[in-house]
Amino acid sequence: MASGTARLPWPLAVFATSLPGTFAAALGQIAVLGFTHVDLVAEVDRSIEQLEELADSGLLVSCLALGRQLPAGHSLDAADVGIRRATLALLQRQIVDAARLGATTAYLVPGFDTSATALSCFAEGCALLADYAAARKVRLCIEHVPGRALPTAAVTLGWLQQVGHPHLGLLLDVGHCLLSNEDAAVVVQQAGEWLGYVHLDDNDGIRDLHWPLLTGRLTQPQLADMMTALQAIGYRGTLSLEFNPTTAHPLEALHDSKRIVEQAMRND
Repeated sequence: MASGTARLPWPLAVFATSLPGTFAAALGQIAVLGFTHVDLVAEVDRSIEQLEELADSGLLVSCLALGRQLPAGHSLDAADVGIRRATLALLQRQIVDAARLGATTAYLVPGFDTSATALSCFAEGCALLADYAAARKVRLCIEHVPGRALPTAAVTLGWLQQVGHPHLGLLLDVGHCLLSNEDAAVVVQQAGEWLGYVHLDDNDGIRDLHWPLLTGRLTQPQLADMMTALQAIGYRGTLSLEFNPTTAHPLEALHDSKRIVEQAMRND
């Protein structure tokens, strides 16, 4: 796409946690910056006040992060089947939150237990949750996270393909690829239809810092190559900026990263 006024191939969202301050203030700032979409942390019971603030912002909700507010010890890979059932019930309520807000994607991060038993339990729980989500027109994705049971994009993609569930997908985090020395463009090509969502952030290659784009290891050619790969596989999802809320000058950082991503999309 060459024209500056041409329609961009993918919506660009911001994770609301990228900004400090209140929920309403973050939404207002995201809208003022010209973003149309926002990502949120899923709630078991979202307040009417937040629903009204979302409506007032005019932002469309794209994706929700699941499992961030569960009781201690609750996870889908727990050894205790009772805990897994209780966890699934709470996650299903968070899926309802996502569907109520109009989100088309929600995601989970794996636990820390790398045993075959734990990963089997996690797979079973994810399959059940994915079916529940799909019935509400939400796709469940799994994010690769260094230091967890599915630490790389390649390992996560292999796990997804082994599980083989049609409603599960991969959430690709570009910053995490920098930590695991993976080429995000290659991951996109290998994932194909398994790719369900993309997080954009940068870091120093050592720590998961969630810096603004092109302020760490991420380069413009890497970003451009990934855009080309997304076009090649016919990606139909959203790209989402997820930054550390303690970033210096967060509004400027989001503004600059928005410009960088939009230029990369136009040059593809």
